[in-house]
Amino acid sequence: MEWTKEAEELLKKVPFFVRKKVKREVEKFLSSQGKTKVTKEDLLYAKKVLLKKLSSAEKGYEVTGCFGESCPNSIINSQKFIKEVEKLLEKENLTEFLIKKTKGDLKAHNKFKVGFADCPNACSQIYIMDIAIHAFLIPEILLEKCKLCKKCFKVCEEEAIFLKGKVLEIDEEKCVGCGACVKACPENAIRVKFKGYKVYVGGKLGRHPRLASFLKVVKEEELMETIKKIVEFYKRENEEGERLGTIIQKKKIFLSV
Repeated sequence: MEWTKEAEELLKKVPFFVRKKVKREVEKFLSSQGKTKVTKEDLLYAKKVLLKKLSSAEKGYEVTGCFGESCPNSIINSQKFIKEVEKLLEKENLTEFLIKKTKGDLKAHNKFKVGFADCPNACSQIYIMDIAIHAFLIPEILLEKCKLCKKCFKVCEEEAIFLKGKVLEIDEEKCVGCGACVKACPENAIRVKFKGYKVYVGGKLGRHPRLASFLKVVKEEELMETIKKIVEFYKRENEEGERLGTIIQKKKIFLSV
């Protein structure tokens, strides 16, 4: 659908991470009205009509991922977990739970959100979600294979690889676990020692925004049980349909799972 210059300028004021969704919803709505072009007036009208619809929620949870295997930076493909998490939240009757807690006024900002990022770039906005699942790995150097070609130096954006005398070492505090050094080594002198997830909790936007806090490191086989325990904590401590981050802020308590 064609957009006028004024409408495009107004659309740019929408936060980038929801801009595509807003554009799609506006075009869908205006098309149903027989429109073929989006003007500034059309956009403002659509905003007025859709705002109430967009603020409401039919489902009490949302599970999102990133690009998965199609991304060259991917460490673990988390796509297989998305449906598993959705099934878990459905089994926990989270929608019905939140409808009861909000007295039937379930809004989009009440949704319990789980997000996956398959590499340290975390381009899926996970740190503003109730549960953030962040893939990473721990590299290990096999000194007997290392030829000191320093190709790993060039690909490490964190400058976490260095020489101590004539021995190659990795600064674990600087390393973010992206695995670029493992891929770059022509001698296979850097291997994966551990591959799993960092779990964060309590992220949210709104009036009192909060970035998700680190909870623990888990292996793939431990992930679903950890998520289940977090959801149980959330339901146990929830009073009015508030987000997990709000519960942590108000009650000054933290999870132990």
